[in-house]
Amino acid sequence: MKRLRVFFIVPIMLAAACGGKAEPGVYDLPLSEAYARLAKADIMGFRKARQCGILIHFETTRKRDESITWRVISNGRTMVNFTVSLTDTGDGRTRATLTMPADPQGGEPYDGTKNYPRPALNQPLRPAVQELIDAAMEGRPYDVMRLPEPRNTDRVCSVQRGGLESGSFRFGIDDKPGMDSRQSARAFADEEQSADRAVFDASYGQPENHTWSGE
Repeated sequence: MKRLRVFFIVPIMLAAACGGKAEPGVYDLPLSEAYARLAKADIMGFRKARQCGILIHFETTRKRDESITWRVISNGRTMVNFTVSLTDTGDGRTRATLTMPADPQGGEPYDGTKNYPRPALNQPLRPAVQELIDAAMEGRPYDVMRLPEPRNTDRVCSVQRGGLESGSFRFGIDDKPGMDSRQSARAFADEEQSADRAVFDASYGQPENHTWSGE
């Protein structure tokens, strides 16, 4: 009987020693502390690890002790957004719930099945954001190596990220199909010059109107 009691107590002691999450998405932190940590999430580390080839930055909307929404912006447009909502579980712990908007193609944006010509972040996005939350709650930097495999499923993202890192290519959301930003800029400039010439030459060589009005 004593041996059974020891075996029963040991797992409880180990669980207590581990601290952190009691279950996925629940953290051994009071609500106010969980919010404070989430507000300091390593978003720059997240961007460095998950960014593709286009330049992006993050904008946040905060509701104190309730939620934080991050919007991924490129060239003034929102590429994707995600929200982490916090709720007090009633026992001194906090639940963090990650939500994303529905994708018109079905599922969630960047869920590992989508194809984007100019992706903002590598896929799948949800586990990458979950690591952002876990890192914030544990008070540590973002660690991409903690993501489950496969970590990077977007080949287009990887190729464009390589071009950005090497400086060989630039990419933007308004690029022409099959072109990077430099090539697109030249193509747009050529089109504009052609349009200007067409306007300038539209009336060249046309006969003047000498019709007598009779007055």
